[in-house]
Order: sequence, then C-alpha cells, then structure tokens
Amino acid sequence: RRVHGVTSPDRTFWTDMPPSPVRACPNPTQFEIISGFIASCFFSFAPLLSFFLGLSGVILLLLHPSWPVTWIILAPIIVSGLTPPLSSRAFLRTWPFRCMPAYFNYEEVSEISVEETQQLVRRRVIFCAQPHGVFSYGGACAGVKWSASWWDPAVTPTAVASSVMLTPLFKHVVGLFGCCDASANTLFAQLKKSSVVLYIGGIAELFLNNPREERLFIKKRKGFVKLAMKAGVDIVPVYFFGNTSVLKIANNAFLRSFARATGMSLTWYWGYYGLPLPLRRKVVGVIGKPLGVPSIAEPTQEEIDKWHAKYVDEVQRLFDTYKHLNPDYAAKQLAFEE
Repeated sequence: RRVHGVTSPDRTFWTDMPPSPVRACPNPTQFEIISGFIASCFFSFAPLLSFFLGLSGVILLLLHPSWPVTWIILAPIIVSGLTPPLSSRAFLRTWPFRCMPAYFNYEEVSEISVEETQQLVRRRVIFCAQPHGVFSYGGACAGVKWSASWWDPAVTPTAVASSVMLTPLFKHVVGLFGCCDASANTLFAQLKKSSVVLYIGGIAELFLNNPREERLFIKKRKGFVKLAMKAGVDIVPVYFFGNTSVLKIANNAFLRSFARATGMSLTWYWGYYGLPLPLRRKVVGVIGKPLGVPSIAEPTQEEIDKWHAKYVDEVQRLFDTYKHLNPDYAAKQLAFEE
C-alpha cells in the first residue's frame, strides 16, 4: 500500500484517509501577524500604484513636460517597462514575507510527499491552481512556504496574462514569483524546459467571487489539457480555499466583458474600510495527486474531453474532501461556470 506522504520503493498506492494539514506558522506572535499584513498589502496595492502612477505620469507629461517632478514619476515606469521581471527566491524568504502565512493562518495539505513533488517538478508538470481571486494569496503563501524547500521561482515560473507582462511596476511585483507568458506557444516552449504553475480560470474567474458558493471558470478551459498531452507533461491540481474571501470586488457585466476582451481587470477591490487592505481570512492550500495524463502528440477532441472531465472531477473531490478545513467554506458549494 501507499500511505500519504510515503513512497514505497517498488510501487505506490493510497489509503482512504486524507492527509492532515500542516500549519505554516504555528502560534505566531502579534508582531509576526502585523508583519504578514504589511507584506500582503504590498501585493494588493501594487496594481493600483502602477495604474495611478502611470496615469499621473502621462498627465504631467502632456501638461508639464519640463517639470522635474514629471520625470521623477516617469523614471521608475520607464525603467520597469524596459527591463524584464526578475524572480527572487531570496526576497520571498525575507522576514515580512515569511510572516504572510501567519496573517492568513495558512495551512497546507499535500497528497504527495516533498520528495515526490521534487521528482514531478524535475519530470515537468503543470500545477493547475484554482480559484484565481483578486490576487492569489494562497499561491503567495504557498510560494513563501515552498521556497524554503523544493520550489525555486526561477525554475518553476507562474504563467500570467500577456497584459501583466507588459504592465510596468506590477510585472516586477508578480515577477518575484517567477512568471512567463500564458499564451499557448510560450507555455509549450516553457514546458519543454520546466514545470509551470497555471491558474486555469485566469482573469475571467476573478469576477466570480460569491459568499455563498465557489464558482470556477473551467468548463470551457480545455486548452491546458491539450497542452499537457502535446508537451508530454502531467497535471497536478492545486486548490486554494480562501483566495476569494480575502478581497471583495466591484462586479458588473461591462467590467467582466472588458477583462475577458483585454486580459486586464479594471475595477475596484477592497478588504477593510473599503480599501485594498486584505481581510484576515483563513487560507488553506491543497496539492492533489497527479492525474496521469498521457503523452499524445496530436490528441483528439474526445481524448481532451476525457481528461478534462477527469480534472474537473478531481477538483470537485479536493473541494468536497478538504473544505471543512476552512470555516468560511462550511456552507459553500462548488459550481462550474458555463
């Protein structure tokens, strides 16, 4: 048999009992919690700072191009726009960011051991994460925790929208976790070299926050399955309970259509006091078992549909099995957006 987190030397198998969660920061001090809150605000304010600083710079350039303050504001935008984002494992391991899991009471459950995860990363896989949320604090907490052991953002990047890769300042904030363009061709080339973290729902899922049910944009997202088959890599589902609870978002039909058409979210989001101050909600990360996706150079639609259905079923299983670990999910149901 196989017990969770233990690999048999000859073969592997599973018990029926799910593994126990591991708390990233047990018994944190008040100072650690405050430090974690400050680190979380770094990510929630970054896109707004990028937008307002860029807007201010453009307005000043049009009205007062000779003012020194105009170029002081434009300088970091220009430098950021001309330089590629850089990942930093060392930065994620600094004190404030190590404390971020403490702020969210982050716990993690893995159905595979660290050794198996390292083997999968070397063999190349797609870590398929959901839900997206305004910002994936689950992914950020996991990244901080993983960076202390098996994960190097420079080796295993996170796929992001092309618009993020082109946004000055914000691309460098996201780039701390390592990033690559989420376009199919770029991902295929990346998967020939390394594993990738991919948020399946993307920007479209950002607007599905709902206090009564967790809604995932997944039914029409089948390209990642085809990509995995063609690249000869497996799929590992990852679920972050709490990603959609940390920040609320302004939502209407126009904003949703704009986001899907441009790959950019132009909206206001908030936590405490109507500001981008993340709420202290519990976040739980769950790493599932690899699906066992076959390598097929030219998969048929029937083969894609079959393994996509297996992925959806596995996401449902993870949700039903582990939602009790997060009190905010006690009465929540999982729904798949058509």
